[in-house]
Amino acid sequence: MYHSFTDEQLLSLLRNGDAAAFNAIYERYSRPLYLYILSKTDRGETSKDVLQDLFTTLWEKRQALDIHLSLRSYLYQCVRHKIIDLYRKDATYRKYLQQLIEHFDAQPHNISETYDYKAKAAEVFEAINRLPEKMKEIFMLSRFENMSIEQIATRLELSQQTVKNQISKALKILRTHYTQTDLLTVAVVFALLR
Repeated sequence: MYHSFTDEQLLSLLRNGDAAAFNAIYERYSRPLYLYILSKTDRGETSKDVLQDLFTTLWEKRQALDIHLSLRSYLYQCVRHKIIDLYRKDATYRKYLQQLIEHFDAQPHNISETYDYKAKAAEVFEAINRLPEKMKEIFMLSRFENMSIEQIATRLELSQQTVKNQISKALKILRTHYTQTDLLTVAVVFALLR
């Protein structure tokens, strides 16, 4: 039934909390949006995360939606902003990795020890970078910017329990591949860089 509705009709129903209208919007736009995101990020998991984040936000802010363009234009505009945010976060990640490498270069260790540290740190950071986007952001704020769970929850507009869960999951994933010492080495170096 909803499939024959116009975007404007679906939007009006969505503002009133109609879940079926939301599902119709999702079915209409999720695939083309996903393909668009994938073309810009070239990462399947990341693209799924961005798409999920977009539709979660659409549902959560449904009553306050103030769309002056078409629904399609609005969704693509939101996705563009989310992709830009994603690139900013990646730039932050690269900055952290570069600082870590520069730190090792500045230390008077022997060459093989320096190489081992740099290789291990790069490996751990690659693993962190492969975490789902929201989890990676939360983990980096917690471990590398020393933000408290409460601060992260406020900044990202999440519940404190969600933040705790994401940090626990990130640590569990990382511990399956790296020792506690590897993770501590990276954290200690960043503490020294401040």
